[in-house]
Amino acid sequence: MAVITESIDLNREYSPSMWSRRFSTAQEVMQHHVLFCNEASEKMTNNIPHKLEIEYGSTPGQKLDILGTDLPDNAPVLVYVHGGYWQHMSREAYRYIAEPLHRCRIKTIVVGYDLCPIVTLPEIVDQIMNAARFVFEYAEKMGSRGVYFAGHSAGAHLVAKVLSNSDFLDNTAGSHRLQGAFLISGVYDLRELVHTTVNEAVQLPPEWAAPLSPQFDCYTHLQMRKVRIYILAAQHDSPTFKKQSREFYELLHNTCLMQNMYLEIKDDMDHFDIVECFGKEDNYLKNLLLHDVRKHL
Repeated sequence: MAVITESIDLNREYSPSMWSRRFSTAQEVMQHHVLFCNEASEKMTNNIPHKLEIEYGSTPGQKLDILGTDLPDNAPVLVYVHGGYWQHMSREAYRYIAEPLHRCRIKTIVVGYDLCPIVTLPEIVDQIMNAARFVFEYAEKMGSRGVYFAGHSAGAHLVAKVLSNSDFLDNTAGSHRLQGAFLISGVYDLRELVHTTVNEAVQLPPEWAAPLSPQFDCYTHLQMRKVRIYILAAQHDSPTFKKQSREFYELLHNTCLMQNMYLEIKDDMDHFDIVECFGKEDNYLKNLLLHDVRKHL
């Protein structure tokens, strides 16, 4: 059944920079975000012990950074997967999220991956699986008390695909250390997206949209693992982005009958400052993560 909605402008709905109220143009929104991320991350790497550009696969993009290598071996780990519609941004730009977490004795692993159109979206999903395998094995080796994943925008999509893969979780050493996930302003249903300009680089065939959409995956296997899922979006995300977060929450809570669920639309935030705030000492991701760690670990 066709899902194209004639009454809305799909390109606008799937252009997050057009919904911010902080700047007068979408271009200014993006320029600010890139500049902020790069400057904050450069500063952070001078302040925290780290190990950068660790290869988890054979291609140039398959690298990750471990930030907080001075922390105890058993420290909790947050794994961050960046967004950019699978075609923009990089792990180097999001190292800044580690600084407030480091003060709370939480390690951060920032994951990179190859981008479209050099690789396909299914290949990126496979790469994130490889990265997750590396992280779980690392956590097992170090005796980490718990592993959490966080993904923003397209990164939330990629984290959700990892969570949906029961065979992967069942057959990966260390996956029992998975505690929770933070899915931030994510895209979970790709059927409309393939009809927007986003797909010019992603080049996703329409028949692949549903199989690659977390909205149509099963998550019942997470019940026994008691994994906590935090779904967040911004007040100034587009109506479609907020709708997708609500529908994904409903899938997990009502269809998959998961109990450990959390949904919030963050007031006075847009698609970009919802993650830019992670550089602040008092930010909601740190607070949610600390609450979960103190309650469950």
